[in-house]
Amino acid sequence: MTCFVKTARGQEELTTRSGRLGARARRLRILADGQRTLDELTRLSGDENAAATLQELEDGGFLERVAAAPPAGGAVPTPNAVQALAGAPGGAKDLQMARDFMMNTLRTFNGPYAKLDLVKRIHASRREEELRELFDEWLQAITETTMGRKRADELSERLLKVM
Repeated sequence: MTCFVKTARGQEELTTRSGRLGARARRLRILADGQRTLDELTRLSGDENAAATLQELEDGGFLERVAAAPPAGGAVPTPNAVQALAGAPGGAKDLQMARDFMMNTLRTFNGPYAKLDLVKRIHASRREEELRELFDEWLQAITETTMGRKRADELSERLLKVM
């Protein structure tokens, strides 16, 4: 199984944005963590052309392919196993941290009364999958402001570490 990981240039791009990447490419670069496969990156990014975008990022020196490390015990985790891990001790704490982060950044960049519907849906989410489904909408809302656009990569990276 092949995964993608950020190169030194890809890490640098998080702060400098000198590569002038489009939104889809930036999102995939952020999501690439050395553990996610093409299928996972496609699903998380919502980019039907993720393979082509990942190839562009690889050609540009932002990402490189790595072999995925087999899960402990050699077993491939099933969706039920992933869901069980999300409910493991610490999972609820991380979920709450992710919800708080998303709601606080929306209030900070968009104001306390803007995006209330999105804030309510984030607050009502009870599973990591529900939050991940709101990720693109959250990112789009953040990037509606100038300061949010400047910090979108950093904020996305921080949020995805918690999720």
